[in-house]
Amino acid sequence: MSTFLDDRELGPAITNLMQGSKSQCAVAFWGNGASSALFPNKCLPADARIICDITMGGSNPKELRDLGAPNDRRIKHLRGLHAKVYLSTRGLITGSANASTNGIGFLAVAKLIEAGTFHAPESEVYTSASRWFEKIWKCASVVDKPALDLAQRAWDQKPRGDGPFAEGRPSNPASLLDVVAHNLDRFRGVGFAFTIGNSTTEQRDETVAAVIEKNKKLAVPLLSSRDQKALRKWRVGDVFSEWKPEDIYAWPERFVCAHRGPRGHFSYWFYERVHTAVLQGDRGMVLARRPGMLRRELGFKCGANATAAVDAHRASLIFDRIAETEHRLYESGEKLAQLLADLPAEC
Repeated sequence: MSTFLDDRELGPAITNLMQGSKSQCAVAFWGNGASSALFPNKCLPADARIICDITMGGSNPKELRDLGAPNDRRIKHLRGLHAKVYLSTRGLITGSANASTNGIGFLAVAKLIEAGTFHAPESEVYTSASRWFEKIWKCASVVDKPALDLAQRAWDQKPRGDGPFAEGRPSNPASLLDVVAHNLDRFRGVGFAFTIGNSTTEQRDETVAAVIEKNKKLAVPLLSSRDQKALRKWRVGDVFSEWKPEDIYAWPERFVCAHRGPRGHFSYWFYERVHTAVLQGDRGMVLARRPGMLRRELGFKCGANATAAVDAHRASLIFDRIAETEHRLYESGEKLAQLLADLPAEC
């Protein structure tokens, strides 16, 4: 049985569902009142588990502490998690609501209009969600003391509203960095990958083989013979290779690649993620494509070369910071704005 839950029904349904045993939450953000509202004793039941995101500044560190962090290994975090999945023996609820007052309405009427669906515990959807939860649980990390400190910094530094990332700094419409930092709502689902170097044909072929193999295991394969042939000819320059698995799980569908070439030339490229794979040895790979109109769809009015020239100095500072890893993913405009706020004021 499945039931649609509107904005009036969703909050009470989630609260009721969490009173069941074996409660499991893969919910990005935890706000004021979540711990006491969902768990009456203000701590996790013995058979409960939580996965959240601590990097976006949306999870209140106080709530994580109330739940038991940093001493409870049943509280984990996964970078880039944006799901809202609530599970218990009473069923499954998925939707758009975070564990927050804005989303569910613990301390007052929810400010956002949310919706979701309920699925009975005997349903195939419930079984699939349980398997998915176990999969990402293995990839998630415990909210230990360093992670809780990171959550606190992200919470304290979270850009509020659509104001500038540096007080009083004027926005330059020719700067991609400025456009992003001054329009955070527009770029919440857009990522920014800073890359150095190039992928190889061998890395492309390994990735394609993994994607095709994964497709074969699907109950209903999605790739036709024509699709597989096109994959084998994928442009090597559009392969993002040797990333961490957590980067792959966080990788948004649309993203901007800020690339520094071997001679120091800096350029911007605009991509859509098409396929991802994690190879043996935890080697994360992405196959992407460059839609012709994506730059304008994202609201960048200046050409990519002109924009890169304006941002070259600040970009070089960012690349200096990631020199050891050679590449870094910022999975949203908010994450990029936090980075920019840490750059020297004169930049």
